[in-house]
Amino acid sequence: MTQIKIENLQKTLDPIDIIEEVVMANGWEYEIDENKNIHVQIGGNWCDYQLSYGLNDKGNIIYLSCALDIKVTKNSTEIHKLLSDINQKLALGHFEVWIEDGWPIFRHSILISNKNSLSKALIKEVSLIALEECERFYPAFQFLLWENKNANDALENLMLYTQGEA
Repeated sequence: MTQIKIENLQKTLDPIDIIEEVVMANGWEYEIDENKNIHVQIGGNWCDYQLSYGLNDKGNIIYLSCALDIKVTKNSTEIHKLLSDINQKLALGHFEVWIEDGWPIFRHSILISNKNSLSKALIKEVSLIALEECERFYPAFQFLLWENKNANDALENLMLYTQGEA
């Protein structure tokens, strides 16, 4: 009788393939650029968001960014104060302004110990958090940039809490 030896081969998954599966499962239209970054435009309540994913192979880091479709036209202390105040309220990621484009952007990095440690559930959860935070804070950027509010007033308008009983 002939014996067949079956080795336990572990297939290494490409993290970009895992991200692409999550994007496709959500029905999002996307494109992949020459650097294998995935770009998705997602409609929100306030604007369309540009959600992007990238991979740093050397450091095993997944980069996620979500750009808000609102232009920061001036570099002021108020925008920096608003960014600082918002970032203090976040448990995950941070907001910054891309100087070249003038867009506020939410960014987060995911360290993966090896390429097999990334899961669809993690990508889905972090993507949803990014979109929720963008939705949550978009009006603050809008108040500051369009309504000429200061950073404190812009955030205060978002943080309305119900008091008493109805």
